[in-house]
Amino acid sequence: MRSERTRWLLPLIVLIAPPVYSQTPDSAYSPVEKPSTPRYANMPDEAVPYRKFAKPYKEWYLSDDTLAYNGAARERIIEEFATSPTVNIGFLGPLENNPEAPYGRAMLQGAQLALREANARGGFGASGMARGKPYALKVHDDVALWGASSTEAVKMAFDEHVVAVLGSIDGASTHIMLRVNLKLEVPIMDTGTTDPTVTETRIPWLMHNFPDDRQQGYALADSIFKQRKLKRIGVIRTQSRYARVGVAKFFDEAKRMGRVPVLEVKFIRGDQDFAAQLHMLQNARVDGVVIWGEPAEGALILKQMRELGMKQPAFGASRLNDAVLLEKAGAAAEGLTTTCAIDPSREDAKWLEFEAQYREAYHVDPDGYAAYAYDGMNMLVAAIESAGLNRGKIMDALREHQQKGYEGVAGSAKFDYTLNNIAPVSLARVENGKFVYGKPGKAEQAVALPDKGLN
Repeated sequence: MRSERTRWLLPLIVLIAPPVYSQTPDSAYSPVEKPSTPRYANMPDEAVPYRKFAKPYKEWYLSDDTLAYNGAARERIIEEFATSPTVNIGFLGPLENNPEAPYGRAMLQGAQLALREANARGGFGASGMARGKPYALKVHDDVALWGASSTEAVKMAFDEHVVAVLGSIDGASTHIMLRVNLKLEVPIMDTGTTDPTVTETRIPWLMHNFPDDRQQGYALADSIFKQRKLKRIGVIRTQSRYARVGVAKFFDEAKRMGRVPVLEVKFIRGDQDFAAQLHMLQNARVDGVVIWGEPAEGALILKQMRELGMKQPAFGASRLNDAVLLEKAGAAAEGLTTTCAIDPSREDAKWLEFEAQYREAYHVDPDGYAAYAYDGMNMLVAAIESAGLNRGKIMDALREHQQKGYEGVAGSAKFDYTLNNIAPVSLARVENGKFVYGKPGKAEQAVALPDKGLN
């Protein structure tokens, strides 16, 4: 009786449980109907959720009331603004004893340069030959301690009476400061975090101009899966929020393109030996590796990859687009493709003037954190000049950038209804020991990864 039942059961199981395929065939990249309205976050076709099944009944963040504000901040009078000899702007960024301190210091220098120029023009309220109030930057160190940014936000609002704040870089720290400012009602110009979720809170007190992880994920996925046509991708990343959120956004796009990364391995910031993780990637037979971490760690990973005989092409997020990586990785960096926050090879007048002024002031080349802080501070100063010393009206002035472009020293920005910069991210590729910059996909048209020096 049992054998008779089994004889009928096995064919039935085969019929109702067909084999599962781990990757979507290339035919899945079928064209989709172009949207009649802009997609959220400049979303490419492949990133549209459920695009083959149904049109969503609700699409968020696509209306001009996304950041609607109906509070009393516009009517609130803060007497200290009138009596203070300076117009105070807060700064929050990692400056000491923090793995992200190099980025925080560059951000601070970019912001300081912009304020020096504003004061040279006469400061707030300058008219003709009459000088106005000077701007003063109230600097706060964003220490690597959970929740510390909330304390600094309160100090800036009530002790220093800042009209607005510029910062920060860590996504969690920025989220906490933003939620505190939901009550404090102080505008935030966020020029450093790559976390795209800070503008998805719909808290109307923050503007973000730095290229975020979502745009970086789109560019990397396009480069890896459509330009290079790779299929088995492995990921190695730090155990940090920066890398966790970034890789998650890359995974989202990869999954929707039918190319789920086959393995993700992790390491602790400051690690020196990556043999265990790299052997795991080797055993997974990956044909490409994505690195998400800091430049010094990325350089070690590249060197150890090549020493193990791993010749797979390597890709990385914008922090790997750094001279430190080139210096420490040497020949092992050849062929690395990264996203990039800025293109320092540009020759437009705005960039060249900023580059020269920054070098004169700080004796180093500006990076993306410096450039976006400079742009963000200039946007903030323009909003203050336009709106006056009223936090609610300053935020209104920043909101005027919705659905508009901005040409700054960092390049072209485009802001959506969440006040997030959704301009596409460019790529850079290491060739002959230097980064070669181009639009998405362009840098991938170079020759294949060379074997020389990698064995």
